[in-house]
Order: sequence, then C-alpha cells, then structure tokens
Amino acid sequence: MKVLIVQVDDGLITTGIRADYVVAHPELVDVVVELKGSDVAHAILQIRSTILVWRQHTLAGRTHGALIVRGQGIHPRTSLMTERLARKFRSEFQMKLLIETRNREYEFSEFLPQEQ
Repeated sequence: MKVLIVQVDDGLITTGIRADYVVAHPELVDVVVELKGSDVAHAILQIRSTILVWRQHTLAGRTHGALIVRGQGIHPRTSLMTERLARKFRSEFQMKLLIETRNREYEFSEFLPQEQ
C-alpha cells in the first residue's frame, strides 16, 4: 500500500487559513488532518479552506475525508455547536468528518462515504 503524506501548513499552502496535513491512500481516500488544541470551529474552517485547494491539486484523489484530533475533551456546552458545524460541513462537502479527542490509529476505510 502506497500512502502519500502532504504537509499543508507552510508546505502546500503557505498563507491564510489551512489544515496541517493531507494523508492520502491514492486508490481509496484523501484525508485532510487538523491537529487542534480546542477550537473545533476554527479547525473546520481550516479543513474547509484546505479541501478547496486540495481538490484542485494534481495529486488529489476523487474521495475525501477529514479528521480533527483535539488535545482536550469536548465540553458538553460546546458539543452541540460542534456537532451542528460538523453536520453542515458534511452536507456541504459530501465527505466524512471525524472529530476525535484522543490520538489512535485510523483506517482509511473509516473516511469512506457510507455508500462504499
């Protein structure tokens, strides 16, 4: 299996709002990754900006997903807002978005749309 890791922040994109990485399994799915301390709303904006650029890149695949890994848990008060933002993002981009509060190993298949 060949995996492509693209540094987005100060690599592919050097100015403006951007995510940290794109991790791609070229035959399966490209995953835009943002490692965040706490601000999920900003992380979603970073992924949104990055996916608009990445989809135009010659190395971009046809299927995309997104991952936000937070360093802290989600406070119950902000959980509802976070889910609302994530739902809007999923609807707008037709791609899976996972928001995690712990680092773990991920499978590319986790980011595939439900139909696949």
